[in-house]
Amino acid sequence: MGKTRVAERGIYQRGPYSFQVKLMVDGHLITGTFDSLEEARAYRNSKRAALALDPDAQRVLDARVKRHEVKAATLSLVLDRYQKEVSAKKKSAESEAHKIARLKRSKLAAKSIYRITADDVVAFLKELKRDQPGPLQGQPLSATTKRKLAALISHVFTIARKRWRMDVSNPIADIELPSAGRPRKRRLEDGEEQRLLHELAKARQAAIVVPMVRLAIETAMRQGELLALDWKDLRISGKHGTATLHDTKNGEPRIVPLNATACEILGAMPRPLKGGPVFPIRTPALRAIWELASERAGIQGLRFHDLRHEGTSRLFELGLDRIEAAAITGHKTLQMLADYTHLRAERLARKMNEAANSLELAGRPL
Repeated sequence: MGKTRVAERGIYQRGPYSFQVKLMVDGHLITGTFDSLEEARAYRNSKRAALALDPDAQRVLDARVKRHEVKAATLSLVLDRYQKEVSAKKKSAESEAHKIARLKRSKLAAKSIYRITADDVVAFLKELKRDQPGPLQGQPLSATTKRKLAALISHVFTIARKRWRMDVSNPIADIELPSAGRPRKRRLEDGEEQRLLHELAKARQAAIVVPMVRLAIETAMRQGELLALDWKDLRISGKHGTATLHDTKNGEPRIVPLNATACEILGAMPRPLKGGPVFPIRTPALRAIWELASERAGIQGLRFHDLRHEGTSRLFELGLDRIEAAAITGHKTLQMLADYTHLRAERLARKMNEAANSLELAGRPL
């Protein structure tokens, strides 16, 4: 008997009078051996037609395909598709990429999306801890971070069901999310600003992070806005200037006034001839430098975003009203602005005393 050769698609000839049919139809293997090519061809074509018309055979094949899909559609693979087709089009693509990476490092990522239950998600959220190297490694993640990860999982399931027509149910709908908690009121305490800047100055990228932190305090700009700031967006004339923000959280451009201190900070930075980002640093590198400097400075519970609280509160302490402050910070509502404003009781007491003294000097009764 000679060597096997392909006679036609799905038909293999093993000799002058041996033709074997071997083909897969929707994952189902079909075989048969015949004396002539014509017989083999007729058998192949008939089987294809029969499987296409026989509802029972089709149900068997559908069940096999379903089992294969269930096994193959792990959360990790679905997250890859989500990141490519959904997340990449968002303004928050970079920050969401960190959340997706965090999910993919978990045990949950290896499970089929069809078999993830509410109990699985609850266990995942309960066990969440910082797993990146650094001073805070091993510490539990905040309730806010857990809520954000749960929201991401929920949206992944929603997209899978509505857009990709996967027959899955959303496990987030059946769990009680961690409490959102109260708005943060963390501000820089006595000496913290100096100690923090002192430790940041020891970092390899100190020429970037030190002025970035100082500018965050002076302008109340968000971390993402600072990272997106380009030299061409700055207009500085002496002791005043402006920074035009094109990519803001609320989607609307904003012009931030720069005071003398902010202009001094930016003026002391080396400006490349070709321009480019004012603060060329990636978020993970910035986070690592921040955490190490905070630990060395003996500062606990301070996040970069708290600098926005600090800057916003200082605007009010300078005497700006809510409308003026909102124009600088970009808050859409006065309530949102109030959440970011935490005036020091000591400053308010001094202001009350000054007002009382002014009234007394004017001869008005208190």
